[in-house]
This record gives sequence, structure tokens and C-alpha cells, in this order.
Amino acid sequence: MAIFGKLTDLQKQFGNINELDLVFSYLRQAIISNTEVNTRICSMNLDQYEKIEITSEIFAIEQSYYTRQSEESLFESHIKYIDIQFLISGEETIEVVHTDLLEVDSGYNEDGDYSLYKANPNSSKIIMQKGGLAIFFPEDGHMPGVQTNKASQQVFKTVVKIPVTMLNTRVL
Repeated sequence: MAIFGKLTDLQKQFGNINELDLVFSYLRQAIISNTEVNTRICSMNLDQYEKIEITSEIFAIEQSYYTRQSEESLFESHIKYIDIQFLISGEETIEVVHTDLLEVDSGYNEDGDYSLYKANPNSSKIIMQKGGLAIFFPEDGHMPGVQTNKASQQVFKTVVKIPVTMLNTRVL
């Protein structure tokens, strides 16, 4: 079940999980202008992706790219990790639908922890703006990086990867 909202929402939902304190701190630093984390992300070149270790089990993928039309994209899902997608700058749509309703495009890639799926016109759409976040669990097929009604634009974001095993017995 996907969850979306603001950082304060995430803290209310998961604030009792001590292992996530460093994640909250990292995300706060990512959104505050002129911090080391924010400057690093907002200085990234187009189509640049950097893996950043938060703890020995949790990492982030900081990234910059231009949004694209949904017809140019595929849905993805992950088995080992829960995604927390956090937008630092720009605006994008993330489409989401249960993986049971998707047709596999390419099977599970264990090294990259992803499966890819073909587009589904019945997906829900989340409009992400600065400071917005979305959490995707293994059953959530999601298609990030889709342009909104506006023209394609550059996005700066970070995606925190949390092992499913860390949260699967404590969520909701």
C-alpha cells in the first residue's frame, strides 16, 4: 500500500522506529537549502545518480533527470527494499498501481532489486512537488519521473531504500 505526503507525515507514521532516525535526519538535510546534502543533490549533473550510505542497511540514491511522458516509461517494483521517494526540486507525477494489475515487461533483476512492467492506463497518479514524498512497498508498481501537465522539467530527488525486513512487522 503506497503512502504519500510530507516528511512530517512520515515521522508521525514511523517515528517509533529508532532505526529510521538517521533517515529522518538525512531527509531534513536534503530539503533545507545550503546544507551539505541539499547542495550535493542540487549540484548534480543531468542524469546523474549517486548511491549514498545512510546506515549499513539503508542507502539513498540521489539523482537528477528530466521528466518524460508516461508512454516513454515503465512501472517498477522491488522485493528487497521499500522506496521512500523524496522530491527536492522540480515537479513530477508518479503513477502507482498494484503489481497484480500489471503485465511484466522484464522479470526480476536480483542485482538491481527490480521488476519492470508495461504501462497501465488505470493507475493512480501522485503529483510530487518540492518536499513531497511517496513510500512504495513491494506490491506497489510505481512509475516515477513522469511529467505533469507542464513541459518536461529537471527534477532533483533522493530515493531512500529501506530493507523490507526492517519494517514488515511494524508498519501500520
